Amino acid sequence: MKLASFFKERIRKLFLCRRVFIDMALRQFKEKYAGSKLGLWWAVVTPLLFAVSINFVFISVFNIQMPNYTLFVLSGMIPWFFFTNSLSEAAGSFLSNSSILRQTLVPREFIPMASVMASLLNFAMGLIFLLPFFIIANIKVLTIMPLLSVVILFHFIFIAGFALLLSVLNVFMRDLPHILSTLFMVWFWITPVFYSIDMAPASFLWVCFINPMTHFVVIYREILFQAKFPPLGNFFILGLLSLGFFLISYLIFILKEPELLKRI
Repeated sequence: MKLASFFKERIRKLFLCRRVFIDMALRQFKEKYAGSKLGLWWAVVTPLLFAVSINFVFISVFNIQMPNYTLFVLSGMIPWFFFTNSLSEAAGSFLSNSSILRQTLVPREFIPMASVMASLLNFAMGLIFLLPFFIIANIKVLTIMPLLSVVILFHFIFIAGFALLLSVLNVFMRDLPHILSTLFMVWFWITPVFYSIDMAPASFLWVCFINPMTHFVVIYREILFQAKFPPLGNFFILGLLSLGFFLISYLIFILKEPELLKRI
C-alpha cells in the first residue's frame, strides 16, 4: 500500500512539473546547435553520410546486389543514431547538471529524460527531411505512417529507461563514457543496420535476437523501407521490452537517488 502511494505521489509530482520538463528539453535542443553553421541539417547529414559510405563499401567492394541499398541502410541508421546520440548525451547529464540535481523542486529523473526528449526532437526533424526519399522509393509508406508513431513512442520509452540507468551508473562509475564509446562501436556491428537478418549466418542469429536494438531496427525497416505492416507480435515484443526495461531502470534510479547528491 505504501509503495502504491509512493508511486502515485511521484507521478503526480511529475505531472505538475511537466512544464519544467518541456522547458528543459527545448533548452537542450536549442543549445545543441547553437553557433553551428549547418544547425538542424546535422540531423540529416550524419546518418546520410554514414549510409552513403557503407553503401559504397558494400556495393563497390563486396558487390552486394540490393535495390535502393542506401535507403535500406538509412532505415537502420535513423533509429541507431537516435539511440546512441540520446544515451551519449544523457549518460553524463547528472554530472553536467549538478546544480539542477540539488534543486528538490525539480524531479531529478527529468535531467536525463530531458536529454532524450531533446534527441527525440532532433530525430524527428531529421526524419521529416529524410522521409520523402522513402516515399519516392515506395509510395505505400504513406499508408502505414501512423504505425511509425507507435514504434517511435516505444523506442523513446526504451531509450528513456536506458538513459536513467546510465546516468545513475555514471555518477558511481566516472569512466562510463569511455566504456560506452567502445560498447556502441561493438553494438553497431552486431545490429542489423547495414545487413538484414536473412544475411546473417544461422550461428549468429541468437546474438541478433538478444540484441534489443535488432527488434527496433527491423520494425523501422519494415515500415520505412519495405512499406509493410509488421506482425502484431513484433509490436507486443517492442512494448514489453520498452515498458519492462523502463520500469526496471526507474526502480533502480529511485533506489539510488538518495546517494546521488553524496557522489556529485
